[in-house]
Amino acid sequence: MTALPPTPDFDFWPVDHAVHTLKIAEDALTITWTDGRTSQHHALLLRENSPDPVTTHPKAREMAIGPEDIPIDLHILDARRQASGAVLVSFSDGLQSEFHPGWLRGTAWFGHETPEPLVLWTAKDLPEPPTFDGRVALDDAETFLSWLEALRTYGVARLRGLPQEDGLLEKIVTRIGPVRESNFGRQYVLEIKDDPDSQAYTSGSLLQHIDLPTRELPFGLQFLYTRENTTTGGEGLYVDAYRLAEDMRSAEPDHFHSLVTDIWEYNNRARTSDYRGRGPVIETDQTGAITGVRFNTFLRAPMKAPLNVQARAYRAYRAFSVRAQSADYQMQIRYEPGDLLAFDNRRALHGRAGYEAKGGARFIEGIYADRDDLHSRIRTLKRHLRAARA
Repeated sequence: MTALPPTPDFDFWPVDHAVHTLKIAEDALTITWTDGRTSQHHALLLRENSPDPVTTHPKAREMAIGPEDIPIDLHILDARRQASGAVLVSFSDGLQSEFHPGWLRGTAWFGHETPEPLVLWTAKDLPEPPTFDGRVALDDAETFLSWLEALRTYGVARLRGLPQEDGLLEKIVTRIGPVRESNFGRQYVLEIKDDPDSQAYTSGSLLQHIDLPTRELPFGLQFLYTRENTTTGGEGLYVDAYRLAEDMRSAEPDHFHSLVTDIWEYNNRARTSDYRGRGPVIETDQTGAITGVRFNTFLRAPMKAPLNVQARAYRAYRAFSVRAQSADYQMQIRYEPGDLLAFDNRRALHGRAGYEAKGGARFIEGIYADRDDLHSRIRTLKRHLRAARA
């Protein structure tokens, strides 16, 4: 069989459906596929994504031309299905280009986009985080991918039974993407300090919160690796803030409206740094879908706003906090040696029960990273696994 043409990227595009018929209009190509679905492809989109070496850099696989290099009145002259299954398109500017059928199908618009599904949960729905064998995950790409997908889907996921090894936390995190350093350093240890710059470095309880709401964009991921824990108490308390917010959208719409529109400022309380971040408690996209939260009572600054705005914002914030501190929403877990808990810092609120520091040892390492790297790693792992099976 004739080889398929390259694509304007490094992705792997399976050919699950073949091109059945082609219909040409001046500004678009309509494809009917063997499963009966129909897709339309604009002439300009096809032209600027042509895999030819002038349009697409042959090594970087990036677009090498600008929109101004394509005639604004460009149209399609002809389109034919090739023996390989590719589609040969002739454009009015003289270019003929072959398009991979998997790429055409995978980048097509079928009337709606389907985002990756998220599973929202309460304490009853998810009493423990999705858990995977840590030693297996380190050696098996499928298991490692399953852990990452669970983290994306639930906002929290755990590896269990990891060896006690210095540097292992960073080694695992950098398999996902770069470490994101903070004012706590590249890596931090949750321990009691005589002069703490955060309540996390005490033995007291911690209210539900996200870390670093003081940043322009709060860090997306947090990883906690338990090396030792023989103390009494100190359980981790985790809440799916997306579930909480959706419940408020339905049950308390006025409060929900305030939480997505009224702006709070957060500032860290430290002698050597002064970070300040602003935003609503609940972040949404253009469709209204929840994309993140910025909630941290002990780093919240006084609101500068008219009194009526302050009044509604405080009432809404209080209503959100009441739910966040409710046992109905809180997953409670004990940090066991060899556990690596990963969570979405902009979705999963976390807190802590107080613990008795005397008569035991508690050694938990932490690192931050970003959501973008999680999503990138999931896609590239899937790509490699699909290619290996093909």
